[in-house]
Amino acid sequence: MVRNLLDAPIPKRGELFKTLFKKESIHIELIVSSEQPEDTLYNQPHDEAILLIEGNAILEMDRTSIELKSGDFTIIPAHTPHRVLKTSKGARWLAIHIKK
Repeated sequence: MVRNLLDAPIPKRGELFKTLFKKESIHIELIVSSEQPEDTLYNQPHDEAILLIEGNAILEMDRTSIELKSGDFTIIPAHTPHRVLKTSKGARWLAIHIKK
């Protein structure tokens, strides 16, 4: 099945989470952000790789702000507190959760 990651709608508030693939220790999801992301602090027991496909964002990871632009990729190690501080309207992320 072919899916176009640019077809998902932009939410009015928060983020839209859409599972693209899930099997055993891998969970891949598309995240589409509004201009008003949720102020949720995440601290996951597994590693997460993120790719900002489109847009701009500021991510706080372990109390450090990181500016991201389209095409930027980073790893969030397990047990690292992180949150999305700011996003451009329609920012699109590919998140890959890697569970052990």
